[in-house]
Amino acid sequence: MPYSGLQAVIEHAVADTSAFQAIYQVSADGTVLRAAVNPRVGAGRRAELLGNDLSRHFLVQRVRETGVPVWSDKQHSPISGVISVAVGVPSGDSVIVGEMPLAQVLKSLRIAGGKRHGRVWVIDQRGEILAEDEDSARVGVANLANQPLLASLGDSAGGIGQVSFEGEVFDAAVAHSRLLDWYFLVRSPSGLKNPQIAATIEFGVAALVSSIVFGLVLSPLWATYLARPISSITERARRIAAGTTVGPWPRSRTIELNQLSADLERMAEAVRDRERALGVIFDASPVGIGLLEPASNFSFVRVNDALLQLLGYQREQLLGRNGLDLGLWCDLNVRRSLYDLLQADGYGEVEGWLKRCDGIIVLAAISARTLVIGNRPQTIWVAKDITHIRRIEDEVRNLNAELEERVRQRTEELRLANAELAATVEQLHLARDELVRTEKLASLGSLVAGIAHELNTPIGNGVMAVTTMRARLTDFEEQTRAGVRRSDLDRLLAAIDTGTDIAVRNLGRAADVVTSFKQVAVDQASSQRRPFDLGEVAREILLTLQPVLKHRAVVVKVSIAAGIVLDSYPGPLGQVITNLIDNAVVHAFADDQKAEVAISADSGVPGRVVVEVADNGKGIATSLLPRIFDPFVTTRMGRGGTGLGLHIAHNIVASVLGGTIIADSAPGRGTRFTIDIPLTAPVPERRDDASSAARRTAGIREQPAAWPGDGSLPAGG
Repeated sequence: MPYSGLQAVIEHAVADTSAFQAIYQVSADGTVLRAAVNPRVGAGRRAELLGNDLSRHFLVQRVRETGVPVWSDKQHSPISGVISVAVGVPSGDSVIVGEMPLAQVLKSLRIAGGKRHGRVWVIDQRGEILAEDEDSARVGVANLANQPLLASLGDSAGGIGQVSFEGEVFDAAVAHSRLLDWYFLVRSPSGLKNPQIAATIEFGVAALVSSIVFGLVLSPLWATYLARPISSITERARRIAAGTTVGPWPRSRTIELNQLSADLERMAEAVRDRERALGVIFDASPVGIGLLEPASNFSFVRVNDALLQLLGYQREQLLGRNGLDLGLWCDLNVRRSLYDLLQADGYGEVEGWLKRCDGIIVLAAISARTLVIGNRPQTIWVAKDITHIRRIEDEVRNLNAELEERVRQRTEELRLANAELAATVEQLHLARDELVRTEKLASLGSLVAGIAHELNTPIGNGVMAVTTMRARLTDFEEQTRAGVRRSDLDRLLAAIDTGTDIAVRNLGRAADVVTSFKQVAVDQASSQRRPFDLGEVAREILLTLQPVLKHRAVVVKVSIAAGIVLDSYPGPLGQVITNLIDNAVVHAFADDQKAEVAISADSGVPGRVVVEVADNGKGIATSLLPRIFDPFVTTRMGRGGTGLGLHIAHNIVASVLGGTIIADSAPGRGTRFTIDIPLTAPVPERRDDASSAARRTAGIREQPAAWPGDGSLPAGG
């Protein structure tokens, strides 16, 4: 509704005859926009109300929170100065509030109650009297919270009982308004003090005296007059009880008898309707049901269509006959068992074979119960054909037995297959051990061949220098026979000096190579723990690999600062570095590529060192990268690769050096292996156990020598 019409509406709502004393509209920010005040309160109140801030008013806040109309508790109205209640109603973004005095509430109650002897109290949730139609002095003063009737209400909407107030006892009824959270209690004097009860007793006494006088005079005639229709009604009631049809029910001039006859007629019709409904349910039941007479050896009294269909008989063929007469039971012991249970417990259940009228035998689940119907015991017989169900159960049992046999056979087949698989795995273990031994021999042969090639040049140069000196010495001996000249002696001394220098330098070079080879060989063969400098071990390993690196034109750069000392196993660590370099030489580079391998170390983390072996090769395929440490994973299978090099390196780092090794690679970006190991290797629990565990982890069977063996194991690809 537009605001232009809202003012007129609220002014009309607070006219002289209105129950409201004030109605006002509160905006979204809490300001009173419009207001109308009952003329009885005073016209000046409206101007005082406009513009007030009611944003913190309890009723306004509750309406905005809930979005529904809300009633307030009793309050002292700032507008009229009397005890009032208020109701707030949401209207768009604003709230419309109406105030009503409690006296008006009581007036409404008096109008609603009409003429009555009871008095009304309006009570708030604390038990205080808000309004009363007898003595307004009690309002706001008396409290009924301790009354048992109010205390026993709980969550119920109302109740009836008695209240005690000011020394009097009242019969009372109370109702609770959830919207207002008020109690409306109507009370009236209890016992003879109640005018209605006193008047009723007086009327009852007068009626009793009149009835006695009237009965003494007219009772014989009246009894005769009433006996005729009562006898007729009684007769028809007996016929209804016997199940026979009756005609129209009698009527008389007595209203009560007519009412009784009409009620009995409706009752009889209802009984017939229930019998028809029960008959329909009985006949329509999908389960065979029969009513049997125990007194006549359990003969059929009533049967439904499902039982006729189960037994194959017509209705007239069954009624009045029992199972013995019909030859229904294939095994009389089952019948005897059923009726023995019935006699002992009143209920019995059996499963038995029944012979139908057409000679077909069916398996039926039969239950019987004896009930008293019309003062006479009768048996309810329920039968259900379970032939198909039992046949399915037998088939399921047979299938289960067959399945168990198949499972047993399959289990035996799996056992044999597992035995064959175990033998195959054993053979694979032997084959893998042979491959590892072959790998060791190939590594040893490669190492010896490299050392031999490396020693060949300095030893050859030394031999050449010694041979040259021997030839000059022979020439000098021949010259001495003819006479020795100073110049010949000088040339001999110069040749001896040059040859000696060449021989010494080349023999020293050979000695260095032999020393490095000896250290590496001893470390890798013994796997003994000792303190060592990481840079020195790396350079010794590089020296032994020079022949191979020169042949493949691979440049290896070592960037390891001096002073990184480990208390660990130099042989296994050297074997890991050798495997990684050899893996790069074999797999990483194309033929026309400038091949480089960088070895670096960082000991920034206290107690640990990180060794990196990186190449600038073609990288590892993404699909292959997660499996490169698995055994027998290689791209050169059948071309000299066994796939054991990286697997052995991984197991040495994990089980011997106590660290981790990871690979980072992508096609075209090279490969970087990161080895993170402690500066102090972990102490094995026992030498034999640690060696055996390492062998099992690496996939190597037990050997007499301590793992990792008697030689280096370069990468197999």
